[in-house]
Amino acid sequence: MDIVWGILSGAGTVLYYTWWLWVFIIAGPLFVEVWLFWKQETFKHDIDWVLLELRMPREVRKSPMAMEQVLAALHSLRNAPGDFQEKYLNGEITRWFSLELVSLGGEVHFYIRAPRGQKDLVEAAFFSYYSDVELAEVDDYVSNLPESMNELYEGGYELWGTELVLAKNEAYPIKSYLDFEAPEEEKQYDPISMFLEVLGKAKREEFVGIQFEIAPAGDEWKTHGQHVVEELRSKKEGGGRGPGASMGIEFPHILPTFPVEKHDGKEDSAISKMFLRTPGETDVLKAVEENLSKPGFETVVRFVYTSPKELYADTFARRGVIGAFNQYASNDLNSFKQNEYMSTRAKAWKWPHMFPSRRVYLRRERILEYYRHREIPPHVGIGKHFLGRFMNGEHSEHFIMTTRSLATLFHPPTYLVLTAPHVRRIESRKAGPPAGLPIYGAEETIEKFR
Repeated sequence: MDIVWGILSGAGTVLYYTWWLWVFIIAGPLFVEVWLFWKQETFKHDIDWVLLELRMPREVRKSPMAMEQVLAALHSLRNAPGDFQEKYLNGEITRWFSLELVSLGGEVHFYIRAPRGQKDLVEAAFFSYYSDVELAEVDDYVSNLPESMNELYEGGYELWGTELVLAKNEAYPIKSYLDFEAPEEEKQYDPISMFLEVLGKAKREEFVGIQFEIAPAGDEWKTHGQHVVEELRSKKEGGGRGPGASMGIEFPHILPTFPVEKHDGKEDSAISKMFLRTPGETDVLKAVEENLSKPGFETVVRFVYTSPKELYADTFARRGVIGAFNQYASNDLNSFKQNEYMSTRAKAWKWPHMFPSRRVYLRRERILEYYRHREIPPHVGIGKHFLGRFMNGEHSEHFIMTTRSLATLFHPPTYLVLTAPHVRRIESRKAGPPAGLPIYGAEETIEKFR
């Protein structure tokens, strides 16, 4: 007993004289995270934004590949903290863009929100590939949305919203616009048409908004994606099974006749590996490798639907909008699914199992707030605890999407799409001044060209 007491007494003495060290070790990292979260939120709040509307010409002859190049240009605008001051004193984070498809009573609008300091560069990127598309600075339509659920309820409206995430690893792409193209023009299809049809069905008092919050990402995600490539490469290699093994058939007399090479003492046959990988597996491997070769964006997919109570039908958004996203699904590649913790539905059998009606209200308020402010997930882990609410934690997630996948989801509708009467068109085509205009001259000469 004396020995135990002596040990405890000694430990107490050590703690008495070194408590400050343990407080620093435990509280130090916590303080750094809190400080960083505060500085990053301040940095986000100080960004001056501009909302640009894409006004479409009567006919767009460019494929979504043009939009892919626009997104590549936007990716080149990426900023990131480069030193201690930029990260910890300025709280700098990568500035993001918001691509938006919005139905205001059935009339569909295309928007892009960008930092005002990059407005000219964004316009230059669009005009380089879409010379007929106009970008007009407009008032932010979200100012017309209710600021809270109480205000929305008082106006006699209901709300439904959610966020989407990828069903598989982000190294796997979704179906791209290339998968919807065909050599024969009559067989070609622009997937944006399904969104226009769904959004165009909104009634006059209804609102549907889809946001793609995109922040240019570095190359770290590609390093993680290489693990997927290695798994796909090794999936059928070295398994000791020959062609037909999946059907219970072995051909021991075939493969040994092929030339066999040795690498590190192990036999390896390139031809046998070719037989062991099916054409479908080869296509998946090629698609993943091609996806990893593209610039990537940290992406949040969010949408909101509001409607008067007498017209409200959440199946319009749950089935219609999500159904439009399902066209990009591929069993071998990737697809979208709901982030169920961000959905404005809560059931008693779902965690935390209590007060489902209250949880629905909190989720609606959260998704409305996030949509209005075009929120992205915090860059610091502790930020989730600051933004979380009781029984309504922070579950917004971002994932990587490449320029090709994003161009598939958001691009000016091609000539294949019957956009009238869903999208307002500009009737005239822009043209530059004729060559040879005099720069200097008499007043009457200048007046001639006015």
